[in-house]
Amino acid sequence: MKKYSSLNVFALITLFFISSCKKEAGPEPQHSEEPTAASDKKPFDPGFAENNMVMYWNDKVATVLSAPMNPPTRCRYFAIIEIAVHDALNNIKPKYQRYALNEREQFASPDAAVASAAYWAIKGLNRQGTFPVDSWYNESLATIPDGESKELGKTLGQHAAEAIIANRANDGFTQVIISSLIPADGDDPGDYRSTLPSANPALNLPHLKNIPNWGTVLRPFVVISNHQFRPAGPYPVNTDAYTQDYNEVKSKGAMIGHARTAEESEIAVFWADMPSFIWNRLARNIITAKKMDAWKTARLFALLHTAIADGINSNLESKYHFYYWRPETAIRLGDNDGNLNTTGDPDWLPSVIEVPSVNPTMHRYSPPLPEYPSSYSMFGGVAAEVLKLFFESNELSFDLTSLTLPNVTRHYTSLSEAARDNSLGKIYAGWYFRKAAVDGEEMGRNIGSYVFNHSFQESGD
Repeated sequence: MKKYSSLNVFALITLFFISSCKKEAGPEPQHSEEPTAASDKKPFDPGFAENNMVMYWNDKVATVLSAPMNPPTRCRYFAIIEIAVHDALNNIKPKYQRYALNEREQFASPDAAVASAAYWAIKGLNRQGTFPVDSWYNESLATIPDGESKELGKTLGQHAAEAIIANRANDGFTQVIISSLIPADGDDPGDYRSTLPSANPALNLPHLKNIPNWGTVLRPFVVISNHQFRPAGPYPVNTDAYTQDYNEVKSKGAMIGHARTAEESEIAVFWADMPSFIWNRLARNIITAKKMDAWKTARLFALLHTAIADGINSNLESKYHFYYWRPETAIRLGDNDGNLNTTGDPDWLPSVIEVPSVNPTMHRYSPPLPEYPSSYSMFGGVAAEVLKLFFESNELSFDLTSLTLPNVTRHYTSLSEAARDNSLGKIYAGWYFRKAAVDGEEMGRNIGSYVFNHSFQESGD
């Protein structure tokens, strides 16, 4: 069973967001000497380095990506930067398949290569914002002894960043439409309709849909196509299975008059955290408890975030393919949906407000895009599957925190348990029907398995 413990809210928020603006000491130096003469030149540290620098820059990537942006964009950036770090190390010692760079430099410092790859990827993507990225980089380099190996590592890392950025330069990102009136709201039961506040006729707001073409224009990282793992589809509104899901979310996901337990309410808020962050945090917690070198750690982050990026690409393709309505709409229109077994409630609201506003009439209760399949559940499925395959076990014990419920720590004894709580949390939040949550999680598992088995494999070099 899960256990909970109070955390200092102020300390957690400070750790995640504010500490990035302070001067920090970089990772501890990993090596004490370098080759100095050409006649006895040899690899700086043949195929091994502690993972301090990889972990340090993974934390900094999460910090810079905490800036406001839509979740799919954050996924794309996270994948690009982690691939740069992975490629930098594997061009020193090719333990695993490289993605974008093939430029062997066995004499480069692994730590310098990691720091440089992350730094130049952040800069190349113009993600530095107001964060002290230059200071972080200089502090990282200061922990590495000066010499030729350090300079080679700096150059190699920059080349790794440039290679993956060039690889993704024409991946469709510049064609993405952030919001659009097209496609129009549907008319038939089950068709997607805009949710609040756009659905409030008194406000006369445009019925905008978020990123409607992402799933059709974004090139995948690893999977063959964004429709390769498209699920079967939602239940027709006039079926008994739909009625069961309808009644469940109407009761469990309601803001007022709900039937949730205290734990179910906690799960709803806990798992409303930003997916890239909470699953990256989960991976870090597991890595910290294990002895992993820089190569293995970098590979895990590359696998995780590449699979997540391919997952959201595929998920968005499916969402606009099926164009299914949200529980918020379905329940408010339940008396006119053609299903005699559903009872509507024109005032029903989800329990979790996705984007609160100082003006309550402007609260955004549900994500403003089609419901099926659940993107949040997909994130859980894909991340849990990658971690399970990587560690060759589902039975891993870890604690997890959430920015949306910062005074609570949840304890899990398996990856599938965390993924399932994440999926159930979307029902309890009132955002998704169970069919969307279950199918979204399965979609994520399938994508996670494919990415794991088709990228960043052990190298034969």
